[in-house]
Amino acid sequence: MKILIFSDCYVYGGSERLMIFLLKNDFLNKNNTLLFAYRKHKDYEEGLRNENILDRKYNYPLFLLSNETLFLKINDVVKNGFVRKLIKIPFYLIEKVGLYFIWNLIRLMHFLLKVKPEIIHVNNGGYPAAKSCNIMVVANYLTVRTKVIYQVNNQARKRKTFLEKIYDAFINKNVVFFINASYKAKQQLIEKRNFDSDKILVVNNCVPLPNAKLNKAEIFELIKIPQDSFLIVEVAFLSERKGQKYLVEALKELFDKKLLSKEKVFCAFIGNGEDEEFLRNYINDLGLTSNIFLLGYRTNSEDFIMASDLFVLPSIKDEDMPLVILSALGYGKAIISTDFAGISQVIKSNFNGILIKNEIETFAHNLGIEILRLYNDKELRNQMGINAKETYVDYSPETYGIVLNKIYKRLYAI
Repeated sequence: MKILIFSDCYVYGGSERLMIFLLKNDFLNKNNTLLFAYRKHKDYEEGLRNENILDRKYNYPLFLLSNETLFLKINDVVKNGFVRKLIKIPFYLIEKVGLYFIWNLIRLMHFLLKVKPEIIHVNNGGYPAAKSCNIMVVANYLTVRTKVIYQVNNQARKRKTFLEKIYDAFINKNVVFFINASYKAKQQLIEKRNFDSDKILVVNNCVPLPNAKLNKAEIFELIKIPQDSFLIVEVAFLSERKGQKYLVEALKELFDKKLLSKEKVFCAFIGNGEDEEFLRNYINDLGLTSNIFLLGYRTNSEDFIMASDLFVLPSIKDEDMPLVILSALGYGKAIISTDFAGISQVIKSNFNGILIKNEIETFAHNLGIEILRLYNDKELRNQMGINAKETYVDYSPETYGIVLNKIYKRLYAI
C-alpha cells in the first residue's frame, strides 16, 4: 500500500518523533510504501536531521503558512508583552481573513493529485492544534478522496464557536478512523468534539531504545558531579505544562529541611523551550545552581535517562502518553509522574512508578515526599525498575508496527 504520513507541529517534539519511529519501522516498510509530508521549517528539519531521516527518499517538505512557529520565535526573542502583541497583530489578521487557509488548501490539493496515496495518515499534536491537519482532510475530500486515519496525540480542546462545530462534523464524517494513545484522550474527543466513538481506536505509543553513547560515569563527569551522586532527570520541553518549576520547588523544600544533601543529590533538565530564562533565573534565585542543571536539547537524551537514579515527569496539563515515560520504562527506571491523561494508563502507582495527584496547591510538596521515599528506599527503586522494564513490551516499536499494519489493512479493505 502507498501510505502518506502527513504531520505538522510548531516544534519537533514527541508526536513528531512517533512518526519517525513509524517511518523507520521495518515491519511497516516491508509491507508498505511510506511517503512522508510535513510543513517545512528550520526547527522541524533540524529534528529530522538529528533522527538521520531528513534526506529520506520519500520525504516531501511542503511550504505551508502558519503563525505557530513564528509566534513561538517572537515569544523567545521579544520580552516585552505589549511589543509581542503588536508584532503579532498583522500576521494574526492575515490568518483570520482566511489567506493561510486558502494557500494551504491549494498547496495540499496539488500535492495529493501529484502523489495519489491509497491511505492518508494525518498526525496532529492535539486537536484542533495544527490547522493544516484538518485542511489536509478538506484537500483530500476535494481531490483524491482516499481513506484517512487521523492521529491525535494529546487531549482535545473544547469548542469555542458554532463554526468549529460544523468543521468538526465535516472532519468526523470524512475520517474513517481516529487514533489516540489513551482512553482518556478518546473520551475527550467524544465529549469535547462530539466525534464518533466507534471510529476512535486506542493504540499504545511506542519508543525504541537506542544503545548508550555515554555511560553513567561519563554523564556524571560531563555534568561535573561526584560518581556516588543521586541523579534525578527530566527530559521535556521547558514549559509550564511540563512542571519543571514544581520539581525545583520540591527539591528546594527537601534541601532546606536537610532531608536531602546538596553534596549528594542533583537534578538535570534535558530540553529547551520558552521557560528556559524563567527557570534559569528561578534556580539562581533559590540558590540551586550547583544542584539543578539546565543542559538544553541533547540528541542523546536517552543517555541521561539511563544514567539517572530517578526519572521524573511532573506535567500538569496537555499530555497524553509521553514518549519519555516509555523510554524510562524500557531502561528500567523508577519513575514519578502525574496521575492524569495517558500517564495513568502506563504507570501503575507503587508497581512500575509513582503517580502524584494533579493538584497544584500541594503538587510540589507531594512530589518532594515521593522523591524522598524513593531516595531512601533503593530496594523499592530497583523493584519498580524491574516492573517498568517488563511493562515496556506493550510499547515497543515491534508491537506498534504490527498493530498499525492491521489498521492499515482493515482500512484498505473497507
